Parts: sequence; structure tokens; C-alpha cells
Amino acid sequence: MKFKLLILNVLFSLVLYSQDELYPQYPHPVKIPVFLSATFGELRNNAFHAGVDIKTQGVEGKEVFAVADGYVSRIGVSPFGYGKVVYITHNDGYTSVYAHLSKFNQKLTDYVRSKQYEERSFAQNIILDDNVFPVKRGDYLGLTGNSGSSGGPHLHYEIRDTETQEPLNPMYFGLKVRDTKRPSIKALAIYPLDNSVVDDNCLALYSKVVFKDNKYILDNSTFKANGSIAFGINVHDMADGSYNKNGVYSIELYADDELIFNIKSDKYSYNETRYINSLIDYSYYIKEKERFIRTEIDEFNKLSIYEKANGIVNIQEGDTIKMSFIVKDYSNNKSVLNFTLIGSELPELEPKEILPRSYYRIFDGNPSSINLDACEVEIPEFAFYRDEYVKAVQIDTIDNIFSEYAYQIGSEEIPLHKKINVRIKPPKGYDDDSTLYVAIINENGERIFLGAQMKDGFIQARTNVLGVFILSKDTIKPNIKPLNFRTDSSISENWSLRFEIEDKDSGIAKYDLYVNDEWVLADYDAKNKLLIYQVDSHIKKGDNNIKLIVTDMMGNEAVYNTNLQR
Repeated sequence: MKFKLLILNVLFSLVLYSQDELYPQYPHPVKIPVFLSATFGELRNNAFHAGVDIKTQGVEGKEVFAVADGYVSRIGVSPFGYGKVVYITHNDGYTSVYAHLSKFNQKLTDYVRSKQYEERSFAQNIILDDNVFPVKRGDYLGLTGNSGSSGGPHLHYEIRDTETQEPLNPMYFGLKVRDTKRPSIKALAIYPLDNSVVDDNCLALYSKVVFKDNKYILDNSTFKANGSIAFGINVHDMADGSYNKNGVYSIELYADDELIFNIKSDKYSYNETRYINSLIDYSYYIKEKERFIRTEIDEFNKLSIYEKANGIVNIQEGDTIKMSFIVKDYSNNKSVLNFTLIGSELPELEPKEILPRSYYRIFDGNPSSINLDACEVEIPEFAFYRDEYVKAVQIDTIDNIFSEYAYQIGSEEIPLHKKINVRIKPPKGYDDDSTLYVAIINENGERIFLGAQMKDGFIQARTNVLGVFILSKDTIKPNIKPLNFRTDSSISENWSLRFEIEDKDSGIAKYDLYVNDEWVLADYDAKNKLLIYQVDSHIKKGDNNIKLIVTDMMGNEAVYNTNLQR
């Protein structure tokens, strides 16, 4: 037995070695011990995680270094997404990405700052030729941070194929993380498909998994079934030295020792990342905030991470099928869940409900439209992952709206792959009201701004979420609040001026800060509603006039004006 285990370990080591041979081996981008708070391909909202998140000991300001020779090909600055980010195109056909930085090195800082002043914009997307900023392996790039949509200090690190821009698993490129922990299996889902049953029921069955006697088990591991059956599994991974629940590397499903489903987090394309909503049990996720990876492949799901795209078993009365999920992390730590299907007699099923005319058929990936008089919906081809029936009705029970009705278009539990166009006609008396916008009402009753384009007498917006749509009104200007100074005060001790800026209706569209009538650069941290101006040479000794103008998406403008002494 020990000999067999030794052989298996050697074989796995050879597999990893052969993978390493295929890719260049880079040093770590930071000089601190590497622990991950997120893995490649991890499941996120509407997307797969495109890299790994390297923990930075809970703080910002750790140095970041280039992992190979090349040149800086792109620099990004945004209050959202990757925040401050550097892209390096290497001489070996790959591109590395370093995101959520707090600061660039001095050369990059000066260059970006000049562009920001030239365009009078904090946000930047700068594309560079290969002769502007050449880079050598080990060159200092900047400091780690928490910029953009980051949820805490860390370095988001990616490797991409330069030609295709497909993100690849950075673990193939020499990233080393100590990991002796096996993945965790939390729950099993069994989905009876059309005219099928599990335990005499045609509804999905969800079963909790427990860890006992060093293995993952179900309270009852035998299920009666008849017909076509698909499955789902709820899993996460953990590594040494970290409590973060990360994504797993691979999932396999066997039926009587035959592999019928397999996904692996090696690479994917950005244009397919939204297919994650077809990979998971989307309806369950919306309701329970837990993700089950499904083995059924929807007809219009073109995701490339499927290596074995079946995942469905057909079972009849008298059959017995031994099922086994095998879940692995990149270090080949493995967890197994075994269960059995017993073919049962098919009970008499209730006839399918005949849907009323309020449901629209969206079939075969065809484009379609929905018309509710003052509300029109345009649906492009392959907007859904499979054939859908979409409920479309007028609702007259929602108050404080500026459309004739609220309009329910489908349900938020139905995932959309492409954006649809929702057009709502204002009622009489509001035809030329420029303060109206299309909003969707979320599960908390909040009105989320979607857009306000006027066309052919309708106000329209594009959305990739179904639900209840209305016309709402925004006449309220944004709120501006100074945080670390008082109006008409002295700032002789300040190294920065900080403002809280917020708009609760349509959201902030732009801001401009002026010092003594000159536009100055201020960093915008949208997630914290924070605007920061680093005091510089624009602030003179004596009186300084500070003027901040904040405009929301509907054009409402707030102005804060003060004189500060230095």
C-alpha cells in the first residue's frame, strides 16, 4: 500500500513538473510570505476571479516587483474595479497584472499625474508603446493597497496570454503556496430534470454534507430516483496560514467509475466570464447566497472550462448507480463524496401547469420583445442560457413612482447573459421631465439607477438583471461633507483635504475640485464615498479658495465653497 502511494505521489509530481516546464517560472511579485485570500477561477458575482489575491498582512504599502523582463503596456486608475493597476507585457508571450495598488513608483506616478491634469480626470486607461517604460525582472512597480473595488488590503496578481488576453492560473508560473488542507464539501444538490423524480419528488433536493471519521458523508447517502438526473455541489478550499474560503481547482463526477463531468480552473476567456451564472444554481444563489456548481450544461452555455460536458445520469427502476464527486485544490489535496442512486418506480406526476398569457416564450436563443403598452423590452439573441418563460405584468401597488405602472419583467432568479433594453413611456404631464430615469427595485425595496436616455418618447436603459422596473425621479443634489477640516478654518497641519461625497438616488457622475480657481487632482474612493486631495503647491500661504463641484447622473449639481488659511 505504501509503495502504491509513493508511486502516485511521484506521478503527480511529474505532472506538476511537466506543467511547470510548459510555462516560464516567475519569482513572487512581493517579498513577504505568500498567503492567498482568493484563488484563480474562484466564483464571484457575474464573473470568475481572473487571478489570485495575495494577502499583505492586513495593511497597505508592501512593495511590488515585476516578475519578468518586458515593458509597461497599460496603466489604469479607477474608483472602481482594479483601482490603480499596472500591466506588464513580457518578452515570453505573457502579461502580468498588479491591481488595487495604493501607489505607483515615482516615474509612473509622474506620468499618470501629467495625464490626469491634461485630461482633468482622476480615472485613466493609458495604453503605452514598448519604448516608454521598459522593465527588468525585479524592478519596483509600486505599493500594495486597497484601491478600486477591493474589499481589503491585498495584491490582485494575474498572468495573461498576451496574444489572446486570456487569464491563466498563476500557480503554473512559479507561485508557491503552502497548502496541506483538503477542500471542504458543504452540500449536495440533486436535480430531477423533466418528468423525473428524486425520492418521489420532482423538485431539487439539497442535502447537507458533514465531515466525520476523516471523510465527507451524507446523513443518508442513498436516494431513490427515476429519469434524467443532474447534480450540484457546494464547495470551498482553504490553505495553510489562512482562514479565507477560496475556490477549488477541479471538480469531477463519476457514475459507476465513469467520469461524466469535469471542470478545471486552468484558463478562460473574459468574454465568457458571465457564463458563471449558468454554471451555478443561480436561483438558489439569489435566494440563499450559496453557490452550487451544477453538472447540467445549459444549451447556450459556451463556457470553456468544461472538460467533460455531460453530468447527467439516466436511471430506471431496478438500476443502481454508484456516484462519486472528487474535489481537488491545486496542491492535489482531495476530498470525496460518495452516494448511491437506486432506480425506483416512476410515480404518477401532476400535469404541468399551463402558463397564462402573461408569460412570454423565449426559445432557441432567438431575439424577442415584450410589449406592455407603456413599457417595451428588447431582448437580443442568446440573452438567456436556455429556453425561458418570462412573466411580464403591470403592477399598480407600488407608490411614489413616475410611470403609469411598475412593470415586472421576469424574476431576478433568472440569469441574463446579455443586457436587455427596457423602455418606459412617461405618463401625461411628464413627457419632457428631464429628472426621470429608469430604475429597478431590488430585494430591499431600493431603487437602483439604470439609465435615462430619452428616445422616441420613451426613457430607456440597458440592464443585465430582471425584476421590477419603474420610472423614478431625481431632483436632489449630491451631498458634500468636509471630513478633516472645518469651513473657513486653518489647514496649516493638514497634508490632505478629505471630503465625503454621496448621492443616494442616481449616483455620482463626476466631480471637480478647484484650488484658487485651478483644477486639482483628487483621488476618488467610491466604496468609501471618499474624495482625497493631497495638499501640494497649489495651496499657498495665506488665504486659499477651495471649490468642489459634484454632479450626479441626472445633472443635479452640488457646490461646496470655502476659504482656508495656511
